[in-house]
Amino acid sequence: MRRLPYALSFAGAALVACTFNDPLPDDFGVCEVEATQVEPTPGLTYYADIQPILAERCGSCHADGGIAPFAFDTYAKLFPLRDLIADVTADRSMPPWPPGDCCGEYMHDRSLAAGELAAILGWVADGAPEGDAADAHSEEPPASGLSRVDLELTMPSAYTPTESDGDEVRCFLLDWPEAERRYITGLQVRPGSPELVHHAIVYAVPPLKGALYEALDDADDAVGWSCPGGLAEGSDSVVGGWVPGSQGYDFPEGLGSVVEPDSKVILSVHYNFAPALGAEDQTSIELRLDSTVERQLSGLAVYNPAWLLGKTMKIPAGEADVTFAYGYDPSPYIGDTALIHNVSLHMHEHGSAGSLAIERADGSVECLLDIADWDYDWQGDYYLAQPVRIERGDRLKVECHFDNSAENQPLGAAPEDLAWGDDEEMCIATVLVTRA
Repeated sequence: MRRLPYALSFAGAALVACTFNDPLPDDFGVCEVEATQVEPTPGLTYYADIQPILAERCGSCHADGGIAPFAFDTYAKLFPLRDLIADVTADRSMPPWPPGDCCGEYMHDRSLAAGELAAILGWVADGAPEGDAADAHSEEPPASGLSRVDLELTMPSAYTPTESDGDEVRCFLLDWPEAERRYITGLQVRPGSPELVHHAIVYAVPPLKGALYEALDDADDAVGWSCPGGLAEGSDSVVGGWVPGSQGYDFPEGLGSVVEPDSKVILSVHYNFAPALGAEDQTSIELRLDSTVERQLSGLAVYNPAWLLGKTMKIPAGEADVTFAYGYDPSPYIGDTALIHNVSLHMHEHGSAGSLAIERADGSVECLLDIADWDYDWQGDYYLAQPVRIERGDRLKVECHFDNSAENQPLGAAPEDLAWGDDEEMCIATVLVTRA
């Protein structure tokens, strides 16, 4: 059985009021095309206007040694790519930012602002003029967003990814050195080899669960262990995640994830690489810590427990759009009223779209996260710009769409029937909440 991808404080959803295969409204979280159209800005040059935009929005990936296939560090390198840059920014595929605009507003948004996109499109339309090099801006990468670093944890030793298809998810067990209860209030992941690390998730494992993961670690001859489906238990806590282009960040003021003495930290790293590269990685984590917080973050998962049993989440071979939906009232676990601060979705390579919402007790639906074009390689978690209240009688609802057609198979493989299971598929949403 595929293990849960996010380790969260959640159990027994089948015991509360729930809905099965009840899709969200068709217009849920959908933006009108006109809302994203911009008018190109004429008269701009690379050095004066475009260089700072690309350095800020693209430079952390498109740098020498970065995960992107080419660096954006000189005009000579950029000029031949000018039309490609215009195309991928206009269709919003770059910089990668999966959430839909009309669902909600999120912190740490990596997408281009309308004025930035208008500048790029206008510059390319004008022939991508270079301008005066005297107008050049500093190209130093953005500094970490952490206000301070109180603790740094590093993988026990370097690891060289080995999967033949160049795609691997591996978990690494890190010791927690603090002797008193601490709260993680900020996170920065620093890849040892940025050209290998596609994204990472950080978990805090309570003391009673440590032996389980030590056994998994010991059973593998190399450092860490393979964990494509996530962690082995559903009661450990997600602290945060990282994808290329994101910087370290403090959590919203007053919020923190508790870590007790003798706990463990797990770093789950998704490697995406050329097998012939043979490079090694030793990623580290920088943390901001506090001894007290105003409100403690805890996690909830949103999925149908029945999907884990007997391959009931069936995705037939050849089907281009198979939908699963589920909802439940989480108040037995979080109290009558809670605040939602962070949201995420998880599917695998056959996922095509997904949504997370609150179905209010009066029947109205409030969007939390809508990803119309799911990409497994760019999944992440998202802090809401403003927390959203959920009350008794409201339901958290997840909806996942899957494309199992012949045209949507990894490496051109023939379609096969899929279900929730090892190396197959999943449909799960997560939220981080505090009691109101």
